[in-house]
Amino acid sequence: MSDKSVNATSNSVLVIGGGIAGIKASLDLAEAGRKVYVIDRSPALGGFLPLLDRQFPTNDCQICFLSPELAKSGSELDIEVLPLTTLTALEGEAGAFTAKLKSEPRYIDLDLCTACGECLKAAPEGAVRFTPGLDHRSPTCMRYPQAVPMAYSIDKSKLTGDDSWTKCCPTGAIKLDQGPQDNAVEVGAVVVATGAELFDPTPMQELWGYGKFPDVVTSLEFERILSASGPTLGSFNRPSDGRRPQRIGWIQCVGSRTTKEPGKLYCSSICCMFAMKEAAWAKEHFADDLDATIFFMDMRPMGKDYEQYYQRIKHELGVNFVRCRPHTVTWDAENKDLNLEYLSEEGKASKAKLDMVVLATGFCAPTTAQAQAQALGIDLDPYQFVAASDFAPVSTSRPGVYACGMALGPRDIPDSIMQASAAAMQASLNLAPPKVAPFEQALPAERDVAEDEPKVGVFLADFGGNTKKVVDFDQVLQYVSGIKGVAHVEELSADSQNACLDRMVEAIKEKGINRVVVAGSSPRGQGVLFANTIRRAGLNPGYLEMANILEQDAWVHPDNAVATAKAKDLIRMAIGGVKKARPIFTHHEPLNHDALVVGGGVAGMSAALALAELGLGQVTIVERGKELGGMARNLERSLDGSPVRPAVEAMIAKVETNERITVISDALVVDHDGQVGAFVTGVQSGPGMYYQQINHGVTILATGAKEYKPSEFLYGQDPKVLTQLEMEKLLAKGDGSDAALETVVMIQCVGSRNDANPSCGRICCRSAVKNALWLKELKPEAQIYVLYRDMRMPYVAEEAYRKAREQGVLFVRFSGDDPPEAYQEDGQLWVRFTDKILERKLVVAPSALVLSTPQIAPDEEIEELAEIFRLQRTPSGYLMEDHVKLKPVDSPIPGLFLAGSVLAPKSLNEAQVQGLAAAGRALTLLARESLAVEGGVARVQGDMCAACLVCVRACPFEVPFINADGYSQIDPAKCQGCGVCAAECPAKAIQLQGYQDDQIMGRTDALLEGVL
Repeated sequence: MSDKSVNATSNSVLVIGGGIAGIKASLDLAEAGRKVYVIDRSPALGGFLPLLDRQFPTNDCQICFLSPELAKSGSELDIEVLPLTTLTALEGEAGAFTAKLKSEPRYIDLDLCTACGECLKAAPEGAVRFTPGLDHRSPTCMRYPQAVPMAYSIDKSKLTGDDSWTKCCPTGAIKLDQGPQDNAVEVGAVVVATGAELFDPTPMQELWGYGKFPDVVTSLEFERILSASGPTLGSFNRPSDGRRPQRIGWIQCVGSRTTKEPGKLYCSSICCMFAMKEAAWAKEHFADDLDATIFFMDMRPMGKDYEQYYQRIKHELGVNFVRCRPHTVTWDAENKDLNLEYLSEEGKASKAKLDMVVLATGFCAPTTAQAQAQALGIDLDPYQFVAASDFAPVSTSRPGVYACGMALGPRDIPDSIMQASAAAMQASLNLAPPKVAPFEQALPAERDVAEDEPKVGVFLADFGGNTKKVVDFDQVLQYVSGIKGVAHVEELSADSQNACLDRMVEAIKEKGINRVVVAGSSPRGQGVLFANTIRRAGLNPGYLEMANILEQDAWVHPDNAVATAKAKDLIRMAIGGVKKARPIFTHHEPLNHDALVVGGGVAGMSAALALAELGLGQVTIVERGKELGGMARNLERSLDGSPVRPAVEAMIAKVETNERITVISDALVVDHDGQVGAFVTGVQSGPGMYYQQINHGVTILATGAKEYKPSEFLYGQDPKVLTQLEMEKLLAKGDGSDAALETVVMIQCVGSRNDANPSCGRICCRSAVKNALWLKELKPEAQIYVLYRDMRMPYVAEEAYRKAREQGVLFVRFSGDDPPEAYQEDGQLWVRFTDKILERKLVVAPSALVLSTPQIAPDEEIEELAEIFRLQRTPSGYLMEDHVKLKPVDSPIPGLFLAGSVLAPKSLNEAQVQGLAAAGRALTLLARESLAVEGGVARVQGDMCAACLVCVRACPFEVPFINADGYSQIDPAKCQGCGVCAAECPAKAIQLQGYQDDQIMGRTDALLEGVL
C-alpha cells in the first residue's frame, strides 16, 4: 500500500515495460492527468500481443484494438516513450524518486525517420527479432505494423564494414555513430511491467526435437505461421518442405510442471488456452479436415467462459484431446513423419504419427530480472518474478514501487490488464494532486464550412494490410476521383500510421478540403483516430465519414471483383452522406467527485479505500448484509498457510474508521438514474427500509457471489457430507483429534462444469489442496482422497499440489460421464469411484465427504442489479463486462465499473486486484474537473413534437421526457446516440446528429445513382 507519510512532490510515474500491462497502466495514469515515462528494452512497444493473431475466447484480432491505444499513448496523452532504455538505479523514496536511465542507440534518428522501409530493402541480411527460427531478413526491424515509436532500428552487430547502403535513406535518418545516453527523471512512483520470456526448449532437444527437426515449432512460432502478417503471410505450410500439414500435435507443459532441468516447477497458466485457440483457428480457417490433437496432463482453462470455449472446441470443432505423459519426439526419415511417443492415462506406451509438433512452451522470468530488481531495490520470488502477497497483490517490497502483468508471474491478458489498472491506482496514491485534464489539446480553431461548397477528400488507409489483399485500390482510386464534389483522392501508405495521419492533415490544408471520407480501416478501431486527425486540420469531426470497406467488404467477399465493386458503392455512399454533414459539437458537464460502491466484500472495500485515500471526494459503500467482509469472513487461511481473518478484519477496520467512507449496511439499491459524473442512486436500508438518494459521479458494483449449496452426494442428508468452507471451519476449530478427520474424501467440480453450470469454479481445486495440506499438518496419518476431473492449479499453486502428493494425498481422476457415487448402506456412508490406472471400481468409507463447490451468481440479486443498472448477464448469471479481454472491469455504461465475483468466481487476491482496478478506472474520470459530452446525440425540434410519448416508451435508456413547455426533451448527457427515438417518432421531430434525414438520403441517392 502507499506510504502517505511521504511528502509527494511529483506527478510523474515511471512504467518499466511496454507490453499490454505497461501500456494499460500508462494509459490509465495519463488519463488521470499524470505524466508517464514508459521505458522498454525493445525498439518499440507491444510485448507479445502484436505477435498473436487471435485471442481466446473471443477470437478477436487484438492488434486491431491495441493499435489505436498505442497511437494514443504515442501522441494524445502526456506519455513519453523511451525505447531501448533500461533503469540503472532508483534513488529516493515514494513520492520523490529519481530514476536513472540508460538508452541504447537505435542508430536511426526518430525525428527524421518516416518508416518508409527503404533501409529494410537495402540493409545486409540479418535476424528479425520477433520470429526466431522462422524468418531471417534484416537488422532493421519494425516490431509490428503501426509500431510505437513508428521508426526502424538497426542491429549494428549484423552489419559489415560497408556502410554504403545507408545512403538509401531519403531523409538521412540512419546515424551509425549514435552512442548510449544516460538520463534521469523525477517520478513519484514506479510500475514494473517487465513481462516474461518464453521458455527455450532447445536444451531439451533430445526429448522434443526442437532445433533438430524443422517441423517441431513453439506455440509462438506456430502463431506466426497462422498470422497474415507472419513470415509465411498466412500460408498454412510446414517449415521443412512447404507441405500443408494434415496431422498436428500440441504438447502441453513444455518447460512447465517438471522437475527436469531447465524446466520450471510451476504451471505457466495460459498454455492450455493458447494451444486450444491455435488448434481451433487452424481447423476453422485453414483446414477443416485437419487432425488436430492436444496431448496434455491436465486442462486448465480457468478464465471467464474458458471452460465453455474448451467444451465447444472439443465437441463442436472436433479437436482431439489425449490425456497422457508425452515422452519423446522422433523423426521417421522414410515417411518424413514425426512420431510422438507417450504414456497413456492407463499406463500404456503409445505412438502418434504427426506432420508437425507444436510445443506449448511456458513462461520464465526475464533474464534481466535480478539486475532489474537490484536497481529497483525490490524482492523477487523463488522463480525470479516480482514478489507480492495476497493482501498487497500489486505492491512490491519497496513502497512506491508496484508490479503488474507477467512481472508477477505467468498470467492471461485480462489478469494483466486488471493488475495494470490496480498498479496505476496504487501508484496514484504516492503522487501529488493530478493535473486537471484539459478539455482539448492546443488545436487550431475550427473552420466554419457549413455553407461552403463541398470539397471532399477521400483517403484510402489500410494500416492493417487486410483490405488491399481483396480490394483493388488502383481501380477504386481511379473511380472515386471522377465523382462530383471530390477534390482530392489519395492512398495513405501502410508503413507508418503517424506519418500517414500527418500527411492527411497536410492534404486537407493544402487542398482546402472541407469534407473527409476515409476507407480501408475499421470505424470501431480507428474512427476516433481519424476524427481527431481532421480536427487537427481545423475541421469539426462531424465532417468525417468512414466507408467500412474492411468489415463490410474485404472480410466477407473473397472475390476481388465483387469486393472492389462493393468498395466503390460504399465509398460513393459515404461521399453522398458527407456532403450533407454538419458540425457535431462537444459540451462539458460538471462532475461529481463522489463514488458509490455497491458491495462490501474484499473487492468493494479495496476500491473504496483506494478512492477515499486519494481524497477527491466521498465514498459510500452500500452493503446488503449487516457486516462488511463478504465471503472472505468465512475463510481462515490462504493456500500458503497465511491467516486470512486478521487481514480481512484489518481491512474492515480501515473502512469503518476512514472519514471519507460512509457505510450503509443492511441495505438494497432500489433505483438508479443519471449519467457518468451525475448519478443518483436510491437506497433502502434498515428494518424500516429507510429510503435515501445518493449523488455520485462513478459507480462500482462489487456485490460478489454466493456458495453453491449442493443437492448431490447426500449433502444435507448425511452429517458427514460437508462443503470445503464447512471443512475449513472444522479444521480451524480442531487439533486433529476429531473423528471426522480420519479418512476424508474430497470430490471436485460439484455444481460446476455441468449442464446447469458449465463454468469452472476457478478456485475449488485450490480450496481442496489447501484443506488437504491443512489436515495433513494437523493429522499426518489421515487418509485423504481427492477425486478430480482436472487439477487446476495456476502458477505457484502447482507447488501446493505437488506438496500434497508428496505428503500422501491420493489424487484420483474421474471423467464427467463416470462421476463418483455416494450412498448409505447399513448406516455407513460409502463413496464408489473408478480408478483409471487400476481400471476397476474402488469403495471407500469416509469419515467425512467434502464437496468442492463453486461460487455462483445469486440470481435474484444479480437480476435486480442488472435491471436497475441496465446491464447484461452471461449465460452463467454473472454480469457482463464491456470486453472480456481488454476492458475486464469496465461496463458498457460509462462511469460504471465492475469488480470481484459479480463478474465470475475470484480468489481473495483476484478480488482485491479487481477492486483496485475498478478504482483505477474510476480515477480516470474523477481526476477531471468536468466531463466532455460527445456529440452524436438525438435532438428534438419542439415545434414539430406532438408529445405523443412514443419516444419516451421506445428509448431503452429512458432518456426522453415531456418538459414544462409540452414537448419531448432529450438530455444530451444521458443520450447514448442509438437512434431508436428518431426512428420511432411519427412526426419526424427527432434527428440524430450525424444521421439526419438529408444525410441518410444523400447516402441512399448515391447508392442508387445510375440505377433509378
